[in-house]
Amino acid sequence: MAFGILEPASAGDYVPGTAVLEDVSESSDVSNLKHVKGYGKIVLIPQPSNDPNDPLNWPLWQRDIIFVLLCYCTILCAGVIGPVISPAALLLVVEFNISFTKVSQLTGYQLCAIGAFGFVMSTFTRLYGKRPVFIVSILLCLVGTIWCGVAKSFGSLVGARVLQGIGISVWESIMYSATGDLYFVHQRGSRMAFFGVCASGLGNLGPLIAGVVAEHKGWRWCFYILNIFIGVATIGILFFGWEIMYKRHDPQCETHTLAMMSTNDNKAESVHQETMTDDVPTLTRKPYIKRLAVFSGRYTEKSFLSLIIAPITICIYPATLWSAVTLSFATAWQVVVSFVLSEVFSAPPFRLSTAQIGYIYAGPVAGALIGAAICGMLSDRVAEICARKNNGIYEPEFRLFLVVGIAFFMGLGFFLFGNLIEDGKSPVVAAVTWGISLVGFQFCSTAIGTYMVDGYERISIEVFIISMIFKNFLFFGFTFFINDWIARWGPARMFNCIGGVQLGICTLTIPVYIYGKRCRRAFGHHGVSHEEKPCALTK
Repeated sequence: MAFGILEPASAGDYVPGTAVLEDVSESSDVSNLKHVKGYGKIVLIPQPSNDPNDPLNWPLWQRDIIFVLLCYCTILCAGVIGPVISPAALLLVVEFNISFTKVSQLTGYQLCAIGAFGFVMSTFTRLYGKRPVFIVSILLCLVGTIWCGVAKSFGSLVGARVLQGIGISVWESIMYSATGDLYFVHQRGSRMAFFGVCASGLGNLGPLIAGVVAEHKGWRWCFYILNIFIGVATIGILFFGWEIMYKRHDPQCETHTLAMMSTNDNKAESVHQETMTDDVPTLTRKPYIKRLAVFSGRYTEKSFLSLIIAPITICIYPATLWSAVTLSFATAWQVVVSFVLSEVFSAPPFRLSTAQIGYIYAGPVAGALIGAAICGMLSDRVAEICARKNNGIYEPEFRLFLVVGIAFFMGLGFFLFGNLIEDGKSPVVAAVTWGISLVGFQFCSTAIGTYMVDGYERISIEVFIISMIFKNFLFFGFTFFINDWIARWGPARMFNCIGGVQLGICTLTIPVYIYGKRCRRAFGHHGVSHEEKPCALTK
């Protein structure tokens, strides 16, 4: 039993995610695998094939460029598009003669579309790869944003937001699994932290700028300017967003969950090539023009129907439900703040202008950057230390120690935010406390993302699809009462409740940590066919 993690009842069972950290010289099953150059005892997981078209064999700088491109798209689509109209809520109320609740529902219907189309997008990803889905989604976001800018009625604006939502669904769910496609496990912690700040923190730059733009040029210009950035993203995806999924021919290479933590990632990027058989069709890399093909073949022989119901079937795993609930509510509270921001700060005693309300978003931007930096330094390092103290054996549950940061920073941030607003303190103080909660959200995104990819890599797409669907339908429900809630309860009582609920949700991590290995063992028994035997490294 490692640090309180209960072992499966039957010794020797296949447990996805559990793996040996260091090579054992007398083990031939380990010594003939590929290692990190310069660190001969560290084995690469997943094991890359001998095919140069395998993304794991691409130069690191190339993988990083593609990852940054995808993160840029995530900032715009998953981060900016939704809350970009939040600072201009009062302008929309006046122009369309609607209530603040109706303005919130503009985002609510978009979120409903995201949840509804998540199943379809994930299914096409499993069938035909990520590139065609990325292309379609970025085009939908582009067209939807153009439509928003020219909408002449509230109904037309609702239709445009729904179209945006269909495109956004990809960037809110599939991107988590992209780190598993492009990187070895020992490289994922810092990248997951970077993705987290892109998905939640840097997206707040949009509303910050939109407040100034809406006040001086009108709310439509928020979408006009956003179109330029999405247009750049579209060009990037078309010409540089190559397919990053790879169909591995060696079943032993499918184990993606050995944490190879290195204190210096830059020294651990090149692969020491060991002898390894791999039935691949070619040993030459595709030329650039062929990499631009929209379709690169079928990635599974499973039927469309079986894949579309797969996210539902995995709900039998406690970790799936835990990740969906924890990530969804942690994200929901941030959306709640953006929903009520205009209602609270445009009224007495604050009476802020549209631009001044936008400036409040500087707090969460700074908080997200700080949180991502902390998580980037801690995530891999903590897991590495725990593995070494566990006789070199890595368990994905070591990632869950970061949940302490969720409880501390999100609880503190929300308790302070509501009470300081009710006391009429400076909006600057409100921005700082909101930023504190974003520090906690980065812990949440990094901990859940790395744990689920490391421990449940084979179903990671479905896991985050479930989280995305639950989260967005949760948001949709909130839009019908959130503005009335703060009006009836007041900021202090409302955010005290939110902070308490968040602390309660964090306690759900305790049984997930203790029984996590047993749950992964159950998943391994149900998820591995007789033809797919685990890598020799796994325990």
